[in-house]
Amino acid sequence: MTYVSVVTLVAYGLVLVILAAITVVDVRQRRIPNVLSGGLAALWVVWRVVLGFAGEHMGLGFGAEFIAPAPTVLVPPGLEIVGASFAGGIIGAVILGGGLLILTALYEAITHKESFGGGDIKLMAALGLFLGAERGLICLLAACALSLIYAGVRHGVASRSARDGEVESGLQATMPFGPFIALGTLVAFVS
Repeated sequence: MTYVSVVTLVAYGLVLVILAAITVVDVRQRRIPNVLSGGLAALWVVWRVVLGFAGEHMGLGFGAEFIAPAPTVLVPPGLEIVGASFAGGIIGAVILGGGLLILTALYEAITHKESFGGGDIKLMAALGLFLGAERGLICLLAACALSLIYAGVRHGVASRSARDGEVESGLQATMPFGPFIALGTLVAFVS
């Protein structure tokens, strides 16, 4: 495994650690702190700079690795994680963050109901840096599908509890989306 692959593996590991923290906070507090989403964006910048210096060290020049697609990492053997290029990451952040912001604003204007929170939007923008647009959309679709499955199961359990005479059904008007974004990221990493 090359130095560049190790650096990339460490960066992806830190992404997962930050996503775990986001999951815990979002479940407990129904919010995603800016420091965690911003931390992902800062991690991406540091990672790209380290890749650039690795390229310089290998005689390829700083820009060769800084702007190139992220190296493919095999974890475990046979399972590839492919990252986005520098430009692909920027495009992914704009498409995911901006697209989700526009969709959320339109939905809320039409229905007058709350949709994605600002933390979810900023988190998707930060993940777009790592995933790029294509894998970022896979992440978002997987997160939406998983959250719909969860909501359906939760609704079924709550309905059954209400029929059985329990006073409290356990349903809440809101549901944290951060955990599903984290799971969607895992799907996108390996897809």
